[in-house]
Amino acid sequence: MYLFRRKGGTIWWYDFTVDGERVRKSSKTSERRLAEDIAHQHETRLRRAAVHGQKAVLTFPEIVAAYFDDGRDTRFTAPLLKYFKTWKIADITGLEIRKAAKKLYPKAANATLNRQVVTPMRAIINHAADAGHCDPVKVTRFKEERTPRPAGSKEWLDAFCKRAKKMDMPETAAAVRFMFETAARVSEACRLTWDDVNLQLGTAYLAKTKTTPRKVFLTRAMVVDMANIRSLHPTLVFGAANRSTIKKRVDKVLKDSGLARLTSHEFGRHGFATEMIVRNGVDAATTGDHGGWKSRRLLMETYVEGDGNREVIDRVFGKK
Repeated sequence: MYLFRRKGGTIWWYDFTVDGERVRKSSKTSERRLAEDIAHQHETRLRRAAVHGQKAVLTFPEIVAAYFDDGRDTRFTAPLLKYFKTWKIADITGLEIRKAAKKLYPKAANATLNRQVVTPMRAIINHAADAGHCDPVKVTRFKEERTPRPAGSKEWLDAFCKRAKKMDMPETAAAVRFMFETAARVSEACRLTWDDVNLQLGTAYLAKTKTTPRKVFLTRAMVVDMANIRSLHPTLVFGAANRSTIKKRVDKVLKDSGLARLTSHEFGRHGFATEMIVRNGVDAATTGDHGGWKSRRLLMETYVEGDGNREVIDRVFGKK
């Protein structure tokens, strides 16, 4: 290996040969010692790859960059990049990923560790494995203690909407109905504009979601509710710029009505999934398509609440 400067230049270049292949590259620095270090690291990397294969030198930031370039989900990656910024992929095992989860989120529940560390790490590394850059990784998920969560129902929705309209809050009634009947997230409801809605066809288009854009179908009651608030707000359908506005409005109605307190997620996506699958027997695939779930397993494990009442036993096993 030797260093040189091009005629009239101040930047050092380096030149070496590995396995018969010549490498000539700029160090992008005018400091000789730094240029030597850059050249030495580059040569060492290529020689190691020549002996042990590309898998031995591939780093985590490199496969994350490829993952990003492919348009994959980038949530939760910043802490992972910081933790594994100097790691070779060959050194990242399932055990090391579990250790990282505990260090990054020492007080988090197991569900959070799985969602924010195990799942994205597995997705990133296996994406590189699919391209032949490394071996797939196997990670044992943390055991999750699932606690039942309340879910919205038609009865709860009807009572809420009735009270909201009596309180002269029709846009709040419409927003809650929209989230319950379409599985829209509160952020998606806030972003909905009149340009996204076709009342004649009974459809709305959610352009910006956590997964992929999707079209949702509006019930007749939803179309009526939207038609009645059409003149209230010129751009945003529900006149709420953020989730905080929705929450304040919902809390006001709940306080006045005495109904069970539910979060937007509980009466929205949680309620939609439970209403579809548990109470009406719709299959998970259809529910997932209409509610925007990519993972059927996630839908069944996380969002669907069972019916613990004796009525279901009487209905199934009792006399018809």
